[in-house]
Amino acid sequence: MIEYRNNPDNNIVEICVEGKITEADMDQVVTQLKADIEKHGKLRILEEIRSFTGIDPIALWKDAKFGFAHVNDFTHAAVVADAQWMRTISEALGSLFSAEIKAFETSEIEAAREWLKNS
Repeated sequence: MIEYRNNPDNNIVEICVEGKITEADMDQVVTQLKADIEKHGKLRILEEIRSFTGIDPIALWKDAKFGFAHVNDFTHAAVVADAQWMRTISEALGSLFSAEIKAFETSEIEAAREWLKNS
């Protein structure tokens, strides 16, 4: 499941992942992201990973396809997760993308929000 939150007054969106990501989840998020990109231009994104038990192959393909098509539509990404391996991978990906990527522990979610707001 993916929960999508945005604030119509700024370009920050939050995505919360819990459990397994389905194709329907990905379709919904892609639609919402496209609408916010259309409205704001470039976005700042906070991805909170509460628990992750997998992703449907079609959802993974749609995520990758969207990501490559919109790689320049994100300026900052904050990844909030308890799993050290997720934070490590997120920060490693920062060298491959134009967006600045920073990882935070779950207890640091407010710091992640502040970083997005003030960067």
